[in-house]
Amino acid sequence: MDGKGWKPEYGISAEGIEVLGYLEALPQEVRLEIAAAIAALCKREGYLSLHDELSAPAAEEPADPETLAKVIPIFRRSQRG
Repeated sequence: MDGKGWKPEYGISAEGIEVLGYLEALPQEVRLEIAAAIAALCKREGYLSLHDELSAPAAEEPADPETLAKVIPIFRRSQRG
């Protein structure tokens, strides 16, 4: 932590910390309203937040076995640790 409660690996900038200082001074209902507005703007513009899931979405339907690639396994199931 950097002494202000933030973990450097999260990448919160000095500007972000300054903005959050003002945001925390507001009443909770105002903070919630501002957070919702910022989230809507960022999503509309294609920006991600620290809370967004970054993993690829799971396939909805299983792949057809006829179209799967042939692969050479590196490990056998019994070798995985």
